[in-house]
Amino acid sequence: MTEITANYDETWKEVIGDYFESFLLFFYPHIHKQINWEKTPIPLDKELEQITASSQTEKRHADKLFKVWLLDGQEVWILIHLEVQSQYDKEFPLRMYIYNYRAFDLYQKPVISLAILGDESKTWRPNSYEYGMGESKVTMKFSIVKLLDYQWSELEQNQNIFAIVVMAHLKTKATTSNLSAREQWKWQLSRLLYERGYNRKEIVDLYKVIDLMMTLPPELQSSFEGKINEYEEQRKMPLLSNIERRAMERGQAIGQAIGQAIGQERGQKTSTQQHIIKLLQKRFGELPKNLLTTINEIEDIALLERLILETISVNSVGEFAELIKQNSSGEN
Repeated sequence: MTEITANYDETWKEVIGDYFESFLLFFYPHIHKQINWEKTPIPLDKELEQITASSQTEKRHADKLFKVWLLDGQEVWILIHLEVQSQYDKEFPLRMYIYNYRAFDLYQKPVISLAILGDESKTWRPNSYEYGMGESKVTMKFSIVKLLDYQWSELEQNQNIFAIVVMAHLKTKATTSNLSAREQWKWQLSRLLYERGYNRKEIVDLYKVIDLMMTLPPELQSSFEGKINEYEEQRKMPLLSNIERRAMERGQAIGQAIGQAIGQERGQKTSTQQHIIKLLQKRFGELPKNLLTTINEIEDIALLERLILETISVNSVGEFAELIKQNSSGEN
């Protein structure tokens, strides 16, 4: 296996999107303190696409863009641009500059550019871009975090979920040429999820991060799964069902496979509804008739696509019913 098979960027993007507040609290606590978290941050995926599409660099790569509010109560857009680098890139400072000024140019809002550097070079620490001559210069600075700077002992003591993400990243990098060692670390980090007191959703989400990032060949993956199964049997309290784990191991294959098919034909709406019902019945047994009726009455294909992914992580039938209610009301 080559290093390219390890999924860094996409894994980081997803976990940042799901746990944005925890991300800032872990990596940028000084920024976290200045944000009014009573107002929910808004992801700006469409705006980010417009910004990156305007870039003239060969690599059009950026991660997350959010709208947040400060504690002073002003309804002012602050666009926080997050970019995760997993290897050295000489054009990285230029790209950070381009995305920063394009965001400001399009929306006329102050832009905070943040970067997580996950490469293996201790000396590569770009934090600015500058061009010009003499006194006529343009300089743009951005904040960076270097993952190599984190001490393992501190990560082990930190309960923030991004401590696990950083550990998975570092050990994936360190075991590129030793996959047997990677399997051991993958097992140890997965076991931590059960021991740290995370809630069910956090365990499922972090397991997915570890599994997708720390890719293994089939024989070592089988060994890893055997250890997880044995550990759960000893605890007599499995927190991940087989269907949940299999979904994570296939990179959420359940949701992706169905999601790709949704919308191609009208008749597939019924198929998607049946998949949702079957997955819920697999986890919770017989479903209330009113919930079955509600699911079968959903006409919105996009909503069905979102709901089928939720079947993996919800804790109860009631929680799933509430999700339907919230999503339905949010689109009215």
